[in-house]
Amino acid sequence: MRKAKLSMSKKSVWLFLCLLLPFINSAQAIAVAVDDDDVVVKAMKDEMERSLTRLKLDGHAPPYFLSYDTSESDRVDMIASLGAMVTRNRNHWRSIDPTLRVGSYVFDNSKFIGDASNSWSQSTLPIDNNYEAMRRKLWLSTDTDYKKAVEVLEEKRAHLKRNNIDDKLDDFSKEEPEISLESRRRLKIDEQIWSERIKKLSSIFREYPAIQLSTANLKVNLCNRNFVSSEGTRIGEVTEDWVIVLAASTQSKDGERIKDIEVIAGHKESDLPSMESMEQKARLLADRLTTIQNAPVIEDYDGPVLFEGQAAAQFMEQVLCENLASQPESITAGYSQARTTSLAEKIGRKILPRALTVVDDPFARELDGQALFGCYTFDSQGVRSRRVILIAKGVLKSLCTDRTPTKYSQHSNGHSNGFSGSSSIVFIQSDSKKTDADLLERGKELALEAELPYFLIVKRMLDPNAKTMLVLPDATVSDLLSISESSINLAKPVCLVKHWVDTGKEEIVRSARFEPVNIRILKDIEMVGGDSKPSLMGRGADSYTHLICPSFLVKSMEVDKDNGQRDKVPILESPAISSTESKQ
Repeated sequence: MRKAKLSMSKKSVWLFLCLLLPFINSAQAIAVAVDDDDVVVKAMKDEMERSLTRLKLDGHAPPYFLSYDTSESDRVDMIASLGAMVTRNRNHWRSIDPTLRVGSYVFDNSKFIGDASNSWSQSTLPIDNNYEAMRRKLWLSTDTDYKKAVEVLEEKRAHLKRNNIDDKLDDFSKEEPEISLESRRRLKIDEQIWSERIKKLSSIFREYPAIQLSTANLKVNLCNRNFVSSEGTRIGEVTEDWVIVLAASTQSKDGERIKDIEVIAGHKESDLPSMESMEQKARLLADRLTTIQNAPVIEDYDGPVLFEGQAAAQFMEQVLCENLASQPESITAGYSQARTTSLAEKIGRKILPRALTVVDDPFARELDGQALFGCYTFDSQGVRSRRVILIAKGVLKSLCTDRTPTKYSQHSNGHSNGFSGSSSIVFIQSDSKKTDADLLERGKELALEAELPYFLIVKRMLDPNAKTMLVLPDATVSDLLSISESSINLAKPVCLVKHWVDTGKEEIVRSARFEPVNIRILKDIEMVGGDSKPSLMGRGADSYTHLICPSFLVKSMEVDKDNGQRDKVPILESPAISSTESKQ
């Protein structure tokens, strides 16, 4: 009887184990899925704890703040031209960006420019999950940063003893720690299918012999990020970006280089439009450049200018958004230098028409079913992003801030880009009821008042990311946005139209440039449209974001003929033209 019971007990145990086996396998699968992050995070946590307790030079303070920010990227990059693949790469790498501060939140080694300046020590980590190799890399990076931070802090302290600095602000704000863990993902892409699609898109430009250079470029990147800090923040998040850039360029007979790009982007493959839609964008780009190539040259002009669609967003990006970010008030050896934006001291004052409200929303992921680019959950300092009303009914209310206190803001609103505050997805919302027809009519009225036969409409401006694209061996690179403390050189208009007052006829012109403007140009906005539209544009190298903006009319701007250097046109015509002629 006891043997029977024992036998039944073994059977029960065996049955139990059989039932448990799928769950054991599932647990193992989960462990494998997060194993990569476990190794990376364990290495960061262990080296951070050791550095905070033992890293100290005699006579100097240990670090009071330390963070490690790691990114593991899996990227596919394809470039095709005229139906042929030019490059096709898939790269996998890890990077580490440590931040170390010595002193205290009130006074540390930041915001000082001297002989011993702070260095940016971002470097690569092993892509293999080797704990010891990662610890070694973290150890050396942290050691280098600590010694540099001590040196900078001592130089800063000595400088302040010799110089009287008024209104001294804290150097670093205290923020609530965040814990947010997202499951790790891997990039899924059918490279063969996309290779064929990119080649097909690039082949469309073969139909346009006037186009000298053209490419279709697919960039897909999946990034698994881990961020840990000595304050207790622990972030694990995943971002995925799909970007297609169609680029083309041509030349006019006088040698002016004319180029433009079309950017298509989404956070996942399903965000991208149909192949037919992308082919249409390629043809529109080629048609646009071919038309501009044969357009007459503009005469010098001073009068009303209407900015529509993409150009309206580009104008606001360059004039307004570039100045909506807070800047650290740094001390430079030899003199005190307060680096603030030209808008910072205008908080509480009207800077835009009353019809406009400006909101920065890093959480916005789509608008009317269209995916928006530039959103994020946590900024580069590990602070949760926030929706911020920057301008309300034309009055400046706030700026995009990081963890550097200023006299206008003591805390971060989650908009750090690693160096200062930075805007994300910006909505310029309009309360105006004015239509496109109203803007045209007011443009005509202003032109008549100025005794001009026409006024100008800007439909597109040169995207900053087009600067180094499609450059011939003897070509020059110029005509792009630059900003100084007193003036803004706007990117040159690509698609510029004369609208004749008497007939309403529109004529494309080329070879134009804007005279430098400053922030006060915003006060010259005469009328604002009521329909805000999303536009995708370049912001920094290989970076794009959406800005939602209405069309608007500027009362008066100077637009002159661009007399800059021209590039020599090719001696022979395009082979495509020769091939076409030989068949006829």
